[in-house]
Order: sequence, then structure tokens, then C-alpha cells
Amino acid sequence: MVKLKLLIGKERIASKISEIAAEINHDYREKDLVIVMVLKGAICFAADLIREITLPTDLQTVQCSSYGALGVNRGELKIFGLDSLDITNRDVLLLDDIFDSGHTLSALQEALWKKKPRSLKTLVLLSRPAPHLNEIRPDRSGFSIGSEFVVGYGLDYKERYRGLPGIHILEEE
Repeated sequence: MVKLKLLIGKERIASKISEIAAEINHDYREKDLVIVMVLKGAICFAADLIREITLPTDLQTVQCSSYGALGVNRGELKIFGLDSLDITNRDVLLLDDIFDSGHTLSALQEALWKKKPRSLKTLVLLSRPAPHLNEIRPDRSGFSIGSEFVVGYGLDYKERYRGLPGIHILEEE
């Protein structure tokens, strides 16, 4: 049996997204902004964020998969959609749901730099403090969280719970 405990409510998320969008509107004015969203986890974050951004914004996607059949143990990272990205000489904001070990963010940054963007910044909704594989950290994160396994607002457990309006700790009973 699974138990869900609310960690971050939808009102706090909405407030943080408004704050982040205001900074993006300021930082990227008069720039060619491309948001590269990491599917599927960042879908709710990206949808709410682009509604708050008042600048002309191009939204593109990549998909990463690194979890095995059980949904919690990391496997080999696979990145899909890199070939279709149009980011050369553009200002890219890489948007992901959670920064954990740094494995995904590091691999994505390396892959995106090969496409020769003018600039590349990273934004995650959630960030865990440790342990990280390397020195790479997101340029901006919405919330710092602990080591609990979280779901909701795009984050899943075995493809479930993405549609929850807040971030919840998933506990096994």
C-alpha cells in the first residue's frame, strides 16, 4: 500500500513559478529564448512556466530515461530527441523536474553544448543537496528537498502520480 504526504502545495509552486518567470522575463529580454524541456517529468512545470513568461519563447523537448523496471534504481541513461533540436546560436534554458545525482543534468549539458547554443542555463523545480556525481549544479532551482522519494506535479513512480497538483512524499505502508 502506498501513502502520500504533501510536501509542497500547488499554491507554493504557483508562487515560485511566478517569481522564476519574472526573472526569466528580465534575463532573456531581447534574446532568442529556447526552453528545452525534459520529458516527461518537467511537463507540469514547463506548462505553468511558459504561461507566465511574457517573452516570445520556443519550447522544444528531449526525453531521458534512466530508471529500470522497478522505478527506483538507476540504469543506463538514454536521451531521445537531440537530433531534432534547433538551438544553434540560440539562448537555451534547460528545464528539468529534479536535480538528484547530477547524472542527467551533466549528460544533457554535454549533449546540448555540442549543438552550439549561444548560451545554456539550467533550471530545475526540485534540488536535492547531496550526494552528486560531479561539480555541476543547476543555475536555478525552485525548491530544495531532502532525500524522500517524491511524486506529483509531473514526477512519477512507475508512470503514476504525475497528475497530482502538488509535490508529495511517497511512503510505502
